[in-house]
Amino acid sequence: MARPAGHLRTAVVSAALTLAALVGGWTWAAGLVGPGFDPLRESISALASLETPHRWVMTTALVVTGLGHCLTAWCLGAARPAGRVALALGGLATLGVAALPLPSRTESSAAHTAVATASFVLLALWPALAARRDGPEVLRRRVASPASAVLLAAVASLGVGLDATFFGFHERLVATLAALWPLVTAVGVWWSAGHRVGSRRVRQGLGTVVLVGACTTAGLATTALLPATAETRSYRATVSLDASPAAVGRLVAETTFGDVEFSFSGLAPGVRAVPQVRASITEVLARPNVSLATLRPGPEELNTAIRDVALEVVVRFAAGALLLVLVLVGGWSVIRRRRPPRPLVVAAAVAWTVATLGTGASMYTTYQPSRQTAWRATEVLGTFQQNQGLFDDVESRATQATPYVRNLLALSTALQQKYAAGSLESAPALRVLFVSDLHGGNQYALMRSVIETESIDLVVDSGDLVNFGTVAEGEAAGMFRGIGSLGVPYVFVRGNHDATSATDTAILRRMERIPNVILLQPPGDDYQEVTVGGVTIAGFNDPRWFGDSGTGSRAKQLPARDAFRTAFTGRTSPDVVVSHEPWAVSGLDAGVLLNGHMHSTDLEGNRIQAGTFTGGGPLTHFIGAEGGEELVGQPSAFDVLTFGTDCRLSSLTRYRFRDVIEGRPAYDDVSLVNGNRVDTRPVDPARTCEAGGAPQVVTVPATPVAGAGAAPSATTSPTSSPTTSPSASPTSSPGASPTS
Repeated sequence: MARPAGHLRTAVVSAALTLAALVGGWTWAAGLVGPGFDPLRESISALASLETPHRWVMTTALVVTGLGHCLTAWCLGAARPAGRVALALGGLATLGVAALPLPSRTESSAAHTAVATASFVLLALWPALAARRDGPEVLRRRVASPASAVLLAAVASLGVGLDATFFGFHERLVATLAALWPLVTAVGVWWSAGHRVGSRRVRQGLGTVVLVGACTTAGLATTALLPATAETRSYRATVSLDASPAAVGRLVAETTFGDVEFSFSGLAPGVRAVPQVRASITEVLARPNVSLATLRPGPEELNTAIRDVALEVVVRFAAGALLLVLVLVGGWSVIRRRRPPRPLVVAAAVAWTVATLGTGASMYTTYQPSRQTAWRATEVLGTFQQNQGLFDDVESRATQATPYVRNLLALSTALQQKYAAGSLESAPALRVLFVSDLHGGNQYALMRSVIETESIDLVVDSGDLVNFGTVAEGEAAGMFRGIGSLGVPYVFVRGNHDATSATDTAILRRMERIPNVILLQPPGDDYQEVTVGGVTIAGFNDPRWFGDSGTGSRAKQLPARDAFRTAFTGRTSPDVVVSHEPWAVSGLDAGVLLNGHMHSTDLEGNRIQAGTFTGGGPLTHFIGAEGGEELVGQPSAFDVLTFGTDCRLSSLTRYRFRDVIEGRPAYDDVSLVNGNRVDTRPVDPARTCEAGGAPQVVTVPATPVAGAGAAPSATTSPTSSPTTSPSASPTSSPGASPTS
């Protein structure tokens, strides 16, 4: 029994919004995640995983999609009940996909896979189940059954083990087809009910216009899913077209330091480029007298790259539009079982030609130097625009930002004293600055300011000091010199970007030469446990390196974690254990567990995850395809851990801020966590910690010594330090000068 016209209109609107929510949701979510997300390779579900930033966007899109399918099924009264039930169940399964997210972008889940599979299969089966002999044309068996066959074949193709490099694109194509057919059915039923728009000629004209829009959309989507690549000696950029109306006539180059925006007078689609840095740039950075002119591509090199990438973009656009035309015309032929009519073929050809030539011509005429109307650089790149010496003088820029951080810390301290005095001690045993993921960003002048303002006794760095694992990069950026200037002990474990192979120890050996550095796992198999103010700190290096496969991170940490646990068997558990990745420290026995790696702050039980101190460093965009992981810029962040005289964590203060280098920082967040919530060990009345004294370092053999118990091993010595007291002000030390 057919539904009233009002219900048919509801079905059309519901199906249209369902398709828009799904495609728009994954497009928006991928944009928020940033260039670290690869839509060609990564699944739709990855955008809603528990560890994905802004996961609510894709989760909401999935919820809207599921509800939309249910509403469409209820309104399609002309369809057989079995088909409507299958469509509704497909919508409920889609809600299940949202309710059972993946643990992370790289991990699978049996429950999630089951509901996702059920959703795809039900959405492929429903057209055949909804078919009837006497129904509207779109619901006849000769139409609905082939549609189901095509959808089932598309769903089955997801499980045949095609190249994982293109799984994301493959899944999006199948999901689009599955969400598109309810709209086709709803429009077909509405049309069969006698609803028409204008005369036959008017409808043909409108159809051609719609086809032009569809071809343009398909072409733009193809460039977004398959961006073109521009290359020079030291850089590479992925280039795509932007379908947003707000981007018309704008060419934007996105980096984590800000955007470079060019505005042109014209009606061409926007152009979006994501520049990346090749790992080979470290060879240039290591040369003496490096400057911006050294890194800048030459005119001929740049012109060649622009010409080549423009041709690639147009070809991709044309291919995407042509694919849509072939699918539409071919689908009509299959459904009707005869050759397509000439008006349809002509309309399709005209639409493809107008969309392709029109878009190409508009881009050619718009993006000309003579039509440029404005140029601006945002965020840190705005400072580059005003002062090209910034690259050579990042440290002095960091010095200019220290008044802001001082004020931020002063405000935080005042709030703590007023509202959280019970959790703070006037004379704590140890104050630790916890940083991670500097990635070649020499902001040690800023770190010195934090050390001075917060009366820091010790710095703990959980790794990723550089980007590409080479000493040359660290030397070029002045990282080692900056560490030596801090005036307090610097406790360090290696991250996955601090080596070039499983056996590379060059960064560790260079760090050993810095007087105030303490390596928790020096080159070799043994470990070092450091005691400061009575608080014990231990840890181990990341077994991964820059250039490894980048997959199975969790599994790769387990051998290193087990080796550390074995070495410390029989010893008193450390107060603090440090490693780079969260999976490395998870489950270890300690008062507090520290890690970085994720470029975002987190607090899970007694595991404290630091954000990136530099927002990801100056080289946050580089080529993932060359064997590394692409970094994504984040707010600058650091933590201050205060340990009381009972040797337990008494407070954790977390700071996040942006745009420090540029000199106009944006305040994000300061939060105070009571240490009792994190360090839940019972108080040991026989143990007391107190401030002062040089760090004591104990060597812990990789293989425990029989009968060692809790006693330290034979090698115990105070570490050398630029200052006689760890809590001494860094400005009183000879190494505290910003230019040292």
